[in-house]
Amino acid sequence: MTKHNNRKKVDMKKIMIVVVVALAAACSNADVLWDWWCGNAGKTPVVHLGIACKADSVKAAEVSLLFNRTPVLQNGAQVCLGFNYGDDVNNGAQVSLFFNRAKSVKWVQAALVNCAKSAKVQAGLLNFNESGFLPFFPFFNLDKSLFD
Repeated sequence: MTKHNNRKKVDMKKIMIVVVVALAAACSNADVLWDWWCGNAGKTPVVHLGIACKADSVKAAEVSLLFNRTPVLQNGAQVCLGFNYGDDVNNGAQVSLFFNRAKSVKWVQAALVNCAKSAKVQAGLLNFNESGFLPFFPFFNLDKSLFD
């Protein structure tokens, strides 16, 4: 039984190494920008990573620990534990543990509290959507245009 358990551990280590190498290769040609605390105003990276992120726009993904405040996300997602704020999330999603706010989200907002003028799908405890089937609805809210 011990050999079998050791073999599983070795296999998991190999899988983790392959995943790390694949992620590094995928991001090697991308314009990845690190942000400690909202210090990249005036820049437009492909991928934006940090503790608290702010740039003029992001082309693919913005991932931070506490806060994302980039006005325009072109394609992809804003992801963080704390608070996402964006004006236009084009062809993308906002995913947070606590709070999402945007003027326009083309795909999904998912957090405890979601607030948008227009979002196709919202999932969370409280969902505020001016273009939703109701302006406020708990647990989920869907845009009126989905029913046309």
